Amino acid sequence: MITMALRLAGKRCVVIGGGPVAARRIALFLAEQAKITVVSPRVTPEIEALANSGQIIWHPQPYSETVDLEADFVLLATSDSQLNEQVAQRARSFGALVNRADNRDDCDFTFPASVDIGDLQFAIFTGRVSPRLSRLMKQDLLKRYKPVADILPAFKKLRREVRQLLPTPAERETFWQTYLGEEQLAMIIDGKWKRVEEILNNAISSIRIKP
Repeated sequence: MITMALRLAGKRCVVIGGGPVAARRIALFLAEQAKITVVSPRVTPEIEALANSGQIIWHPQPYSETVDLEADFVLLATSDSQLNEQVAQRARSFGALVNRADNRDDCDFTFPASVDIGDLQFAIFTGRVSPRLSRLMKQDLLKRYKPVADILPAFKKLRREVRQLLPTPAERETFWQTYLGEEQLAMIIDGKWKRVEEILNNAISSIRIKP
């Protein structure tokens, strides 16, 4: 598998199952504005509330062959492995990408441990070796890289200035390799962004005054 970021706005997602696992995954897709349909005779209060507010569609019925699986993604979150396997095969016949909560080896995509700190995002895979290790790494990343997330708005402004001053990708790459390295990253993590910002502003000013 490879790690990638997907735009899910408007993508159709069918969820079979209505328990806590389904609720967590629905929340992820809903946050990205996917169109979600849930098929399950019973659902968690969170899922029911989303359906009542019109944010998702809920069909309160068991799965059957009449369920429309022509979707971009199908999430299988029932406790019936035989049913999940059956639905996975049928969903793939329609071209859907499938995730099974009960069988990672039969998944077309998975949900890594993720860390979102503002605009900064990390995905953590440990190859199913240790969920505990993933959680510890998540906590460490949250603490370690919060200073980086905090400076991203200011950094975006500097990046726009560099793009305006240096017209070619090669020139911009040389600039960033010169003025933003491991030492500067360590300074940002250590809370010394103002010093790094000063270095970058001075470098940008030197470009402006060149004949």
